[in-house]
This record gives sequence, structure tokens and C-alpha cells, in this order.
Amino acid sequence: MRKLQPGDEIVKIDEELGIAWILLPPDTSLGGFRGISPRIMDEKKFIAAKKKSEKEKG
Repeated sequence: MRKLQPGDEIVKIDEELGIAWILLPPDTSLGGFRGISPRIMDEKKFIAAKKKSEKEKG
């Protein structure tokens, strides 16, 4: 997953997971639709949440 970059249009922030959801550029093949994508804000929180999730599954 990519890291948050200056200029990214943030839609939602999840402090607990250390990620932000950003708007993607318009997709011309989809009539200008703008999707969203997660970006890492806080790598330590993201890795900790990922490890916790993996422990709960296994």
C-alpha cells in the first residue's frame, strides 16, 4: 500500500488503523468516475493493526 502524499484529496481518516482514504483521479474509461483508495498515514499503527488482524485469524 502506498503512503499518503502531499496534495492527496483525503475523504476519510482512520486514526486507529493509521490510514487515510483518498480520492483517485477521474477515470475516463468509467465516465470520469473517481474511486477511493487507502494510503498509509502512520506506518507503525498500520503494521500493528495488520499484525493484530493476522493473530486473530490464526
